[in-house]
Amino acid sequence: MQRQVGESAVMRLTIAGVRAGNAARRISCVVSAGALLLIAGVPGGKASAEKPARRDAPRHAGFSLSPGTCEQGPEFCAVTTPRAWAPTEIDLVRAALDEITASDLGRRIAQRAGRNGFRTLRRFAHAAQLNAERGYDAQPTIAAMTHTDDRHSIRTIDLTDRFFERQSARDHFSGEPGYFLTTEILAHELVHAMDLGQQYSGTVEFRRVARLGTTAAQQREADRVNLERERLNGEGRYEAGWQASRSFGLLTLRGRLPSVQALDGYREAFAEFGAHLVLDPNAHRRFEPRVIRYFERAVSGAP
Repeated sequence: MQRQVGESAVMRLTIAGVRAGNAARRISCVVSAGALLLIAGVPGGKASAEKPARRDAPRHAGFSLSPGTCEQGPEFCAVTTPRAWAPTEIDLVRAALDEITASDLGRRIAQRAGRNGFRTLRRFAHAAQLNAERGYDAQPTIAAMTHTDDRHSIRTIDLTDRFFERQSARDHFSGEPGYFLTTEILAHELVHAMDLGQQYSGTVEFRRVARLGTTAAQQREADRVNLERERLNGEGRYEAGWQASRSFGLLTLRGRLPSVQALDGYREAFAEFGAHLVLDPNAHRRFEPRVIRYFERAVSGAP
C-alpha cells in the first residue's frame, strides 16, 4: 500500500498497501488521494525514536530495521505507539529480503527502491487514518505500507502487527512449498518504492498492457471474493483469504492478473505483477508477455 499526503514542501505520505477490493474498498485499506494515513500503535513493545533509522538499528541487504518513529510530533506520538523489533521478527524480515534479492529481478527492485531513498524498514503496531476532524481513526487491517515524508526527508517501508500475524501463511499457487505471504507483501512494497510517484504504474502504456477491465459478471465475482477475504482475514485465516484472492486472478481471469487486489488500481496492479515475477516461478508463463516486457524495462530504468 502506498500513501501520500500533500506535495513536496508539505508532508507527503505514500501508501500502497495490502490489499482488498471493490466490495470492501478496501479490506486492507485503500485510501483515496489526499487522505492521510498514519501509524497507530497498541501498548507493548514501545519504541521511542525521532529518526527513521538509528545508528544501532540492525541492517540487512542494504536496509536498516528501525523501531517506529514519531516525526509527526508529540500529538502523533500521544496517539500512536511505535514498536521495537523482536528478534524473531528481524529473522523473518531478513529471510524475506534474502528470498527477494536471490533473483536478479528482485535484487534490482530492491536497489531501485534504495536509490529512491527507501532504505529503512520501521515497525509499528497498526495504522490510523486522519479524519475530517483532524483526529485519528484506527485502520487495523493494514499489514505494510510505504511512507514518504519529504518535509522530514524520510522515506521508509512500515510493517505492522498484521504483517507478522501472517508469518506462517503460504501461497498455494507458486509451487511447493509456496512463498510466504510476508515475503510477497514486502516484495509488493519494494515495487511501490521503486514506482515512487507512479513513475511506471501511472503511464498510458502500463494502463494499456495491464488490462484491468472486467465484465459485469467478473466484477460481481471480484466483489464476492473481497467480501469472503474480509471475513476470512477477520477470523485470522489469512492463508485462506489469500488463496481466494489468488484463485480469482489465476482461475476466474485465467492468469491475466496475479490476484484480486490488482483490480484496486494501476499502482496496486504494478506492485502485484512485480512481486509475483520475483516470487512465483509460474508467473512468466501466466502473465501476458507485454506485461512482463514492460516491467522488465521499468526495472532497468527505461520504461
